[in-house]
Amino acid sequence: MKKILLIFSQYRVGERIFPTIPRLSNRYNLDCLLVYQMKSTHRWVGNEDLRNHFHKNYKDFFNTITEDRNRLDYKSYDLIISDDNRHSTKTKLWEIYDNRKSNMIGCYHGAGERWNNKQFFEKTQGRVYDYTFVMGQDDCKKNYCIPIGIPSNDNLKNMKMNPKHILLIVNFLGNITSVIGNQPFPVTFDKKLVNNIDLVELQKIHKLPFIIKLKSRDGEGKNQIKNNSDYIKSIMPDVDYNIVVDTNDLDNLIVDSKLIISAPSTLAYKPIQLGIPTILIEGSGQIGNFGMFKGLVKNDKEKIKDKINNMLDDSKDEVFIDTVIEGGSKFESTDVFMKRVEELI
Repeated sequence: MKKILLIFSQYRVGERIFPTIPRLSNRYNLDCLLVYQMKSTHRWVGNEDLRNHFHKNYKDFFNTITEDRNRLDYKSYDLIISDDNRHSTKTKLWEIYDNRKSNMIGCYHGAGERWNNKQFFEKTQGRVYDYTFVMGQDDCKKNYCIPIGIPSNDNLKNMKMNPKHILLIVNFLGNITSVIGNQPFPVTFDKKLVNNIDLVELQKIHKLPFIIKLKSRDGEGKNQIKNNSDYIKSIMPDVDYNIVVDTNDLDNLIVDSKLIISAPSTLAYKPIQLGIPTILIEGSGQIGNFGMFKGLVKNDKEKIKDKINNMLDDSKDEVFIDTVIEGGSKFESTDVFMKRVEELI
């Protein structure tokens, strides 16, 4: 059997292709190298170390899992796949690229325009990868870009939707400037956005609690969960809500949602593929190809209200899905991924 090395650097990046591991192991001998945030020496800053789920669910599919990059003979592999395609000192992928003999693939870091443009690809191709796996046809800016969709979303087709809450997916909170010294995007989850969404009226109409989904980030420090929870408490009106940070159960969080209001985020593709009414707040994250999504709305109270009503009436956007997520409309991105690997090995 041919040999493949999989390199994982961050859980939230790697998890998009984790579900391909069992199928890959049926056809190839697999080894795994853990770098950057996937290394055991890296301090997990959230409330649940999701790396434990990776080891529990996938360790038996690898011949070797190591954090020691000097232990591996990179010339012995018939294909190398990294979960990321950035040229970064955090992962030092060039050390591996320069010592390989086979094709090396870098998977897309995220859905935003920062990582999916000609200039980015031109600066990274030939330095940390030969080919890059991108999300969809719209991201194929160069001839070495290969669309593979989001394999981890395929499991959604087997899940039953059971609306129990309204999900609010946050990129940055309004306190971010005091934490990291700047505000990455013009719109944050702050008092203004909370008022414009009109949570009190939404809860009155739908009679469901809110779930606020936060990210844990290295740059926000070890006390971020308490600090962010306190900030949310200071801006929230008198409504029923809970906060979720790290969870290995994102799919159930999505399918149990009647309505989702989110920053532009890769996570938002899950409800969009399922046809769950999804509203994206413009200016709160990288737009990327979400500029084509009919659920995108400015941070304006009346516009948000109208968009929510429109999406509740007609939420499915098949044209958008087919354009930006390879295999997305039929939940067959894993099949696409496997086919691309077979072509490149």
